[in-house]
Parts: sequence; structure tokens; C-alpha cells
Amino acid sequence: MHTLQLDIRDDVAWLALQRPDKHNAMNLAMIDELIATARTLRRRRDLRAVVLYGEGPSFCAGMDLMSIFSSPTRKFYALTQLLRPNAGLFQRVNLIWRRLPMPVIALLHGHCYGAGLQLALGADISIAHRDTQLSLMEGKWGMIPDMGALLTLRGRLAPDIAKEWILTARVIDATTASHHGLVTHVSDDPQASVQALLAELAQRSPDALAAGKRLVDRSQFSGPWSTLLQERLWQLRLILGRNHRIAIARNRQHPDRPFAPRSIC
Repeated sequence: MHTLQLDIRDDVAWLALQRPDKHNAMNLAMIDELIATARTLRRRRDLRAVVLYGEGPSFCAGMDLMSIFSSPTRKFYALTQLLRPNAGLFQRVNLIWRRLPMPVIALLHGHCYGAGLQLALGADISIAHRDTQLSLMEGKWGMIPDMGALLTLRGRLAPDIAKEWILTARVIDATTASHHGLVTHVSDDPQASVQALLAELAQRSPDALAAGKRLVDRSQFSGPWSTLLQERLWQLRLILGRNHRIAIARNRQHPDRPFAPRSIC
């Protein structure tokens, strides 16, 4: 990979955006590599979590429009993605993280603008450094957020706040973003906060983590009866699984040890 670096440590995939000289602005190569890497990680059953972060001064400062529009061919390809009957390339790159069975955590710092913020919204949990600046900045360039944000913002922002921030392209500090639900936590040491969260997740059955993630995501779009049915079906699947028995035995004998799964659904 030319724009990403993948490092797997202690059953956690650390995926770094690697265009620090461009504040990790997305180009077509990075988008392709993000999608390909997500597909690879989705097939892994030995991973407990994925952490997305950016090398250099920023998490991701947005889309590298100069690169994408640098040739008629690239510009034509980008525009054709807007005509697709299903999710286009620029939407898949952010929404695909919801399809991973394990929790995905975004570690934010510096600038988190436009495409970068929409990538962070595709994660399950986001932890931002206190100095992080965030913006749905597409309006500054005469556009709208079109990378899945209108799905990932559901349940996070009140509609009036979402409209205000999209229409104004306002830059928001991390504390304000956290107050309104745009990020999960703000920390003076986000790396330590992520490590603490990973330690907590390591105590839990990966099957239960996958089920909890899927149920919460589906409940955003399902009716009450469908949601209740999914609760029952997932619970039945968990109770009949081997990791449920491991969880019971572990909590009785060694509750402080990390969970050692026999298999991951």
C-alpha cells in the first residue's frame, strides 16, 4: 500500500493514513486502499478491534480535490460515481467500516474536515484530542457532504444542528463536537484513552461485541418489531455459542483475565 500502513498487534489492527505532507487528504489511491483493506479485515476472525488514525499533523483534512480533478479521466470517473444506483465509491469508503464484525475506533487529532470527518463517522467510536478541529466543510466549496454522512449522522446530531453545520461549513472544536454527539470522547491523551478502551473490549466475548454493534446499527433503520426480533435471534445465537460458555466460566474463575475466544462468529 502507498497511502496506508497496517500494523496488527495483540489482535488489534492499527490502520494509519499515510499522506502526512497532505494532512492525509484522500486521493483515489487512498480510497481504493481503504476499501480493499476493510474488505480484508472483514474476513479476519482473529481481530478484536480496528483503530483508524492519521500520521503527521492531522487525522484527515478532507478530499484532495486537486488530485482527483487533475485530469479529465479522473474527474469523469469521480462524477460517474454520483450516477450509480447503489452506493458509490466515495460512500463505500466510509460506510464499509460498519460491515466489519469487530468494533472500529477512530483516533482523531489535528484537522478532521470533510471526507476525514465522514470517515470518522463511519467508525463505531471516535476519540478526539482536545485540540482537534472538525468540519463538514463541503459547503465551503459549493457542495454538500456526499460520502454517507447523512446516514452516519442519524442518531448523532439533532436535525437543526446538522443543518446549521452543513450549511455554514463551520469549524467546530472537539469539546463542542462531543457535546452534540459528533465524537464519542475528548481526551488530552487520546492514545491512552484508546488503549484503555481496548483493554475493556478485551474482557468481552467478541461474539457479543459483534452482535451489539450490528443490533445498534440496524435499530437506527428498523421498526420496533423487527428490532425486537433481531434481539431475540442474536441472543439465541450467542447463548448457543461456545464463547458464551467461555464467558460464564471466565467470570466465575478469572474475571480479570482477557477473554480468550475459542472462535469468533
